[in-house]
Amino acid sequence: MSVNLYEFIGVFAVEMAGYLKLRNSQGHKYLKEKTHLVSLDKYLVSQKITDKILTANIVEGWIRSLPTDMSVNTKIVYISHYSQFAKYLGTLGLSTFIPERPIDDKSYAPYIFSEREIEQLFKAADTVSTSSEFGSLTFPVVIRLLYGCGLRLGEALGLKTSDVDTENGVLHIRGAKGNTDRLVPMDMSLCKILSGYIAVMRKSKTSTLLFEDKKGEQHSITIMRDWFNRTLESAGIQKPDLPRYSRNICLHCLRHTFAVHSFRKQDLAGVDMYAADPFLSTYMGHVRFDGTEKYLHMTAENSASVIEKTTAYTVGLFPEVPK
Repeated sequence: MSVNLYEFIGVFAVEMAGYLKLRNSQGHKYLKEKTHLVSLDKYLVSQKITDKILTANIVEGWIRSLPTDMSVNTKIVYISHYSQFAKYLGTLGLSTFIPERPIDDKSYAPYIFSEREIEQLFKAADTVSTSSEFGSLTFPVVIRLLYGCGLRLGEALGLKTSDVDTENGVLHIRGAKGNTDRLVPMDMSLCKILSGYIAVMRKSKTSTLLFEDKKGEQHSITIMRDWFNRTLESAGIQKPDLPRYSRNICLHCLRHTFAVHSFRKQDLAGVDMYAADPFLSTYMGHVRFDGTEKYLHMTAENSASVIEKTTAYTVGLFPEVPK
């Protein structure tokens, strides 16, 4: 049974349903939160918990029951969503235990595509076999949008045709992370691609979704991941061999690559990258500047340009070290 259709049956069934209804009314996309509450609900049922109290033993037992190979960061999300639910129960006068937040796993380093790999990726996407004609027409445009504007996958798939202004080169992103809206300018090359796509798909301003499957519904993220993996294979870009559940090369890496390539382009043009950080941060929808600043140190190509620039004025500065 899909999480969307799951009905809570444990001792907190009413409260869980009420909490998600509240979150929905606040504009949150609560499907992931429901997934984590479903996990807790099933655990409470399996342990035959009938009292409306979440003690330390119960909560820590649930956390221990999570898959042993689950990453620390994923476990943090589970605990974070549980903590919000526990605070909600507190407003209802119910006693709950809130665990400490585990230390983040800082080992993840996103994959940054080179410019040559981006070209290979787009070329492969244009010919990769998808499950439908709609996919074959849609997927090449979606990944160009992810790279060309640094969008999150959910932001791209959620676009409506009326959100696309190809004449002025602007996208209107609605209800993004943190329930925020923003305007995203586009390069003219991407405007032409979107104009061609809209014409071929016979989209009008009254059409609902920009990208939709043959049923007129939003493409699933799972389908997009499948098409992306096929595209990687076709492009000859091999995923590294990592432990199960580790974050590997994924569609979100196109967003990371957009940021790094943007900084690199500005650096080569003589623009102070740190001065450009606030602008790119706003463009990408980051709440804080440090969300974008990390990209300054994320690619060897960028480091190479910095070394090249510093070499010019450090010649003869440092003493030679005897062998």
